Amino acid sequence: MKLTRIAKLRLRVFRDFAWPTELHPFARFNVIYGWNGSGKTTLSWLLSLVEKKATLPEAEGEARLEFDGTTKVAGSAFASAHLPQVRVFNRDFINATLSQTSGIAPIYFLGEDSIEKQARVEQLKQELATIISKLKASEAGKTKAESTLDDFCKGRAKVIKELLTSANSQTYNNYDKRNFKRAVEAMDSQRAAGAVLSDDQKAQLHSQKNAQPKPLVGKVVAPSIELDALTSKVDTLVGRSVVAQTLDELTSNAKLAVWVQEGLHLHSGEHATDTCRFCQQPLQAARRAALEAHFNDAFAGFQKDLSELLSKLNKAKQSVASLSLPDDSRFYEALEHEVSTARAKVLSAKEETEAALDALIARVEAKRDQPFAPITTQEQATANPSSMTDSVAAFNEIVERHNRISQDFTASVNSACEKLEASYVAEAYAEFVRLTDAVKAAATELNVLTAKQAEIKAQIAELERAILDHRRGADELTAELRAYLGRDELRFEVKGTGYALTRGGQYVAHLSDGERTAIAFLYFLKSLQDRAFDLKNGIVVIDDPVSSLDDNALFSAFGYMKDRTKDAGQLFILTHSFSFFRLVKNWFHHLPGQRKKKIEDRPGRFFLLRTRRHTDGSRTSELGHLDPLLEEYESEYQYLFKRVHDEAQRNDVVELEHHYGLPNVARRLLEAFLAFKFPEIRGEGVLYKRLERVDFDGAKKTRILRLLDTYSHADAIPDPEHDLSLLAETQPVLREVLELMEAVDRDHYLGLIKMVAPSSVEEQGEP
Repeated sequence: MKLTRIAKLRLRVFRDFAWPTELHPFARFNVIYGWNGSGKTTLSWLLSLVEKKATLPEAEGEARLEFDGTTKVAGSAFASAHLPQVRVFNRDFINATLSQTSGIAPIYFLGEDSIEKQARVEQLKQELATIISKLKASEAGKTKAESTLDDFCKGRAKVIKELLTSANSQTYNNYDKRNFKRAVEAMDSQRAAGAVLSDDQKAQLHSQKNAQPKPLVGKVVAPSIELDALTSKVDTLVGRSVVAQTLDELTSNAKLAVWVQEGLHLHSGEHATDTCRFCQQPLQAARRAALEAHFNDAFAGFQKDLSELLSKLNKAKQSVASLSLPDDSRFYEALEHEVSTARAKVLSAKEETEAALDALIARVEAKRDQPFAPITTQEQATANPSSMTDSVAAFNEIVERHNRISQDFTASVNSACEKLEASYVAEAYAEFVRLTDAVKAAATELNVLTAKQAEIKAQIAELERAILDHRRGADELTAELRAYLGRDELRFEVKGTGYALTRGGQYVAHLSDGERTAIAFLYFLKSLQDRAFDLKNGIVVIDDPVSSLDDNALFSAFGYMKDRTKDAGQLFILTHSFSFFRLVKNWFHHLPGQRKKKIEDRPGRFFLLRTRRHTDGSRTSELGHLDPLLEEYESEYQYLFKRVHDEAQRNDVVELEHHYGLPNVARRLLEAFLAFKFPEIRGEGVLYKRLERVDFDGAKKTRILRLLDTYSHADAIPDPEHDLSLLAETQPVLREVLELMEAVDRDHYLGLIKMVAPSSVEEQGEP
């Protein structure tokens, strides 16, 4: 598939180009000659879109290419249309193919893919530097967070150690941050909340911790008092009635009755006598019988019952009175408050019981003294029968706790310490969690950065391996560069993933444009041999590959290019260098079939890019036939002379914009002519200096210099102060340029006339 025509082009300097009907199509080998600014870069860029399968944006312009004489593809369809393989060498390729690092010994990289990878490597290295910087900050942050947490644990452990160290236990003598961390890490928020103690609880536990071992305390034995039963007996006995023949005198006088009853007892039984032992008077039988009737057996039994009950009550009272409690000082300090409270309850119950017994005794004694007296209601002291037992039992529970502490004193101290430790740890739990979370967050950030660092390092290593895989041998590149430039001056050395260049053994820090172009062009020509590109069926486009090369290197470069592109399916060479154009032209002239009459049958074809300038300063480029002088003769100089001669002799009226390009043509012609005549004059203002050496009309020289200096710059737009009427004098000034050349070297001038306008010489009668 071959490119035959550029059917339509509206892009940059091509304002509205359409392929001229009289212009032959492209052939297999094509050379397009044009000065700088004539549109070569635009054409090569357009064809690079075909290479990249990239669409031409509508905002950029419009294009339509014709392939194989029939198929037309719009620029907007480049990305999707079936197109041939294309390889383009131009300034963009140079910039994309060759890059270098800065430094005394810069490293150069070849190939767009390698450069892209190396650029990515450099980008990753910058990212890596940023990551490393962040890593340092993150490590410092993690260290600070860990240090803060560590100081916190140390501080809390120190406080706990000072508070819990005791002569009674060695457990907390060596308490440190590790013990604290184990304790706090075993907690959760719920356990921490449950472990916190009040100040009173902590004070009590501290007392328990600091206490000294004390002897065992005996339990208190509660008196066995059946108060309810005694009360019931008292109620029963006091409520009994005694049947007897009572004597009023004894009934009404209880003391007398007691005295008489005791006397009767002393005069009966083993003490029986008929004489009163008090008055020694005889006891009258009637009196004895009356007294015995008063104090009969029932009364005696009743009295006995009262006496026995009274004895029980007194014994019970003595039993209660004998109840004693151990002193508070015998108990541990932690229990003193409880002991005091329990003691008060026991004593209160004792008092209540004693009061109740006293009340019962009083009732029995009253009945005893007045057995025949009627029952009277008396205020009775009440007592809870179980209060004594319960209060003593409560007191004994404290005794048991005291004894347990004494029996297992170390365990008790340790228990108090453990509860206190749990409380102090629980109080620090929230802050510990906060500081721990800060450490975890710092560690997470550090882990992420570390992983990112490893990932970037792996990417860099992978990219550098890929670059090394595509890197060619330094000796091979050096040999190719020598063959291309025709001199052994620059040498490649492998450096890292790229190359170092030396010139005369010294590292090259800066390459000239010509050297950069040469190295990139070498790489381009080498890439044509890639398996991915079918050279015999592909299109090769080369735009000015010999920029800034001297004549010796130019010939070598051309030979190298010719050898590498001769088998291309289609070749386009664009150049502004006439020397290079001449070499390409000679090559094409010797192609098989190039001498055929019809241009359409020739394998090599020549094209010229012309530029027209407009009064608004803009330019328009057009592609057309190559001028015969450029194709047939060996010098561009002859072509320039023909252009100036034709315009100077022109008789038709043309628009002013037609003259914009002519001052540049005239200047190049005059510079070449004067350089040949006065080669020793160099430096700035060389045109002016050389014109000064010419023996010619001074006014005409001034007009020539003025026009050429003002309007001969290809890309310049005239300054506002420039008089457009001066541009209108272009044709007369061109004639004066020809007059100057004839005046300086008539033979040379006539030789040129014979070449470009032989009829003019014959008319003048020159030989």
